[in-house]
Amino acid sequence: MSERINRRFTITELHKAGHRPCEIFNLLKHRGFKRSTVYGVIKRYSKAPSLADKKRSGGPRTARTKSMVKALRDRIRRNPRRQQKKLAIQLNVSPSTIKMALKSDLGVRAMRRGVCHMLTTKQKKNRVIRCRGLLKRHAGESYKNILFTDEKIFTVEEKFNRQNDRIYAKRKSDIPIAQRKSNRSHHLGSVMVWLGVSLVGKADLYFVPQGVKVREKNYLDEVLEPIVKPIGSTLFKNRDWTFQQDSAPAHGAKVVQRWLHDNVPGFISSQQWPSASPDLNPLDYGIWSKLEIMACSKSHTSVESLKQSLLKAWGDYPIESVRAAIDGWPSRLRSCVKAKGGNFEP
Repeated sequence: MSERINRRFTITELHKAGHRPCEIFNLLKHRGFKRSTVYGVIKRYSKAPSLADKKRSGGPRTARTKSMVKALRDRIRRNPRRQQKKLAIQLNVSPSTIKMALKSDLGVRAMRRGVCHMLTTKQKKNRVIRCRGLLKRHAGESYKNILFTDEKIFTVEEKFNRQNDRIYAKRKSDIPIAQRKSNRSHHLGSVMVWLGVSLVGKADLYFVPQGVKVREKNYLDEVLEPIVKPIGSTLFKNRDWTFQQDSAPAHGAKVVQRWLHDNVPGFISSQQWPSASPDLNPLDYGIWSKLEIMACSKSHTSVESLKQSLLKAWGDYPIESVRAAIDGWPSRLRSCVKAKGGNFEP
């Protein structure tokens, strides 16, 4: 008796015993039975009480044969990065045959490739050592008192996702060109934004003058003194907290590290934070992209318009999303250690 007949027999026997279809599915789903299979067999059995296959019409397969499916499987195993049109040409079948074979015979689906940070062997070792240090230092719930900070440049252009942005119409000509195209310019107006977030709350959004990120004196005068220093009383209400920043040149300068030692209760030094690690900063992996979508859903006519949109978007940004990103930070440190400092899936 074939596997297909065995499955039908199991379903019909349970049905004869008085079990309802939903009960049969719950009993068999751990064995790989699909809900549609259970309901389909019962419906078919009620019309014709036979377990045998129905008589099929048409001739034998000529394109989606076993040998073709095997050749397709071997190609996918050697290199999963494939194009269906090229596979169809290589195997001398139609693109629709390839599509059906991938879905029905091989049970695979197309997945979007992502991008990740390029890491050297030295950087990977550095990430492991520093992630372990951060896990040890911020064990338990002490990470909840960290102020995570970062800077990002926003432009007046619309945030455009080439793969997912779609427009719907019967004909392309029905849609105005302004809606069909996303404008791009060689001379962009832009602004640098500084943000700080913690589980306690969101710091105010600040627009940073150009050059601050690479010049320690500007960083001290424009960010640390006027923005970071008051946060201890405004956001943390004079409780103990820890300041975090990435490994940008201005951040690692001796004068900056000395200022932090003298002016904040605790901080993660440039020797403690993993370099080349945007996947470990909640702002990078969980906040910036969403904020950009909110603020730059359409292009702006001026930098001032962009600034007003960013301020409104940050004001509307839900604190629950901020806290969710920060709560995922310890598990990301552990995932980085498990991946031996390489790229990882959170």
